[in-house]
Amino acid sequence: MYVSKNIKRSLEDSGKKSYISTYFPNNNFFQNKTYISMHAGTYPIDVVPGIDVATIIRDPISARASYFNFIYNKSLHSRNEYKDIKYVEDKFKYYLFEDKNFEIHNNYQSRFICNSADSRSFDPVSFYKNDWQEMMKPFLKEGKAFTWFVENNNTSLDNAVNNINNFSIVNTLDRIDIFENKVSEWFKSNHGIEIVFNKDEVVNKSEADYGYGQTVTTPDLIKTLSAEEKEKVLKNNYIDSYIYNYVKEIESKTL
Repeated sequence: MYVSKNIKRSLEDSGKKSYISTYFPNNNFFQNKTYISMHAGTYPIDVVPGIDVATIIRDPISARASYFNFIYNKSLHSRNEYKDIKYVEDKFKYYLFEDKNFEIHNNYQSRFICNSADSRSFDPVSFYKNDWQEMMKPFLKEGKAFTWFVENNNTSLDNAVNNINNFSIVNTLDRIDIFENKVSEWFKSNHGIEIVFNKDEVVNKSEADYGYGQTVTTPDLIKTLSAEEKEKVLKNNYIDSYIYNYVKEIESKTL
């Protein structure tokens, strides 16, 4: 969202249009836009010929901790199994290792790198009229984690690496400075537009209040994990872990 906000501002100054969505359902109005950002897996690649893709890969432990912070007060706090757990670190570990409904968060980054979103979620009229009940059943009736209707059938190490190799710009969050420079160069080369990234414009803060008057950040959560637990997270997210290190190695060779 930080990247999108800065790109959107720069594009607006030049009269170019973007499609940025953080909700659902989406629509197909994005096909004539200069910049597209949405939770749709590879769907834009499938429907927009020749699109250039830029993506940021995050350390899987940090990614899982950050997402737990994001969703806890949105959904998990109301579930009895989390209410019965007193301490934040124990809630976090339950989410990571025991909550069967959220096992699909393992290798979540690779899921989006390898799979397209269900095309029915790109027709809002039909979605609400015909498909809402069926498509939302896993999330509303079965308590499963929301997936933005992105499938999981094609998730594999080979597919993740192959797609990473075919994307135009790929960096880790650790080196977002390199990513920003590459994105700026792409827009300048392809559209003659200068993209200015303002690091003060942080959109999402990875922190949450768990009811004790204490704000818990992603680093706070990570500190509660033992070395063995961190290894278990990496094992459960082995594809995400591999591509994170794969991209890091590429970065190290280009510095």
